[in-house]
Amino acid sequence: MLSAYINVTKPRMVLGNAIVAAAAFVFASPAEFNWPGFVYMFAGIWLIMSSACAVNNYYDRDIDARMSRTRTRALPAGRIVPTHALAIGAVTVTVGSVLLNLVSPLAMWIGLVGWIFYALIYTPMKHRTGLALYAGAVAGAIPPVVGYAAAAGRLDIWAGLLFAVLYLWQLPHFIAIAYFRYEEYTAAGVPLLVSRPGENRRKQARKVFYLSLVVLLLFSLALILHRWIR
Repeated sequence: MLSAYINVTKPRMVLGNAIVAAAAFVFASPAEFNWPGFVYMFAGIWLIMSSACAVNNYYDRDIDARMSRTRTRALPAGRIVPTHALAIGAVTVTVGSVLLNLVSPLAMWIGLVGWIFYALIYTPMKHRTGLALYAGAVAGAIPPVVGYAAAAGRLDIWAGLLFAVLYLWQLPHFIAIAYFRYEEYTAAGVPLLVSRPGENRRKQARKVFYLSLVVLLLFSLALILHRWIR
């Protein structure tokens, strides 16, 4: 039963995003590293993202029940009561916000913006339009900005570059998943930006992937040079 409550927060996905936030914190930190601030930031962003995932699982339980990949999740499988997922979401976003605020109020507000984009914008949009992809990419690009703001106490061009790197990386990533799971998503009634996979569509997807890769490499080089000459 405990594992069902943990899984409703999508801990593996949250871990990946929390690591990115931690890397951004290290990137933006001054010479004297703020270990308490790092711990509060990591725990705070983890809880806020866990909350967004719990709300997402609550809202998606109907389409999750129609897909083989997700029908065994806790909510569609009936292992926990749907309102319990909302309760988990309310508690974790509250505690996470308090922890982030101890480090930086700016980081807290940015974290809450990410929560809003994922739980209240991307999640409902996912049921109505394939354009939800772009809102979801915003939410996924927020964690490094939270980590940067928590360490530096400000936003600047480098925080913007971190956001851009994560945002651009997610677009081809999500499009690839949409192609791979096309039949499953369409059977569940999830609208997609992509059409039925075909050779022309695959060529277009490859072009998007390679273009995004080039832009990502340029942004990454700029970030590395910034860190090296700072």
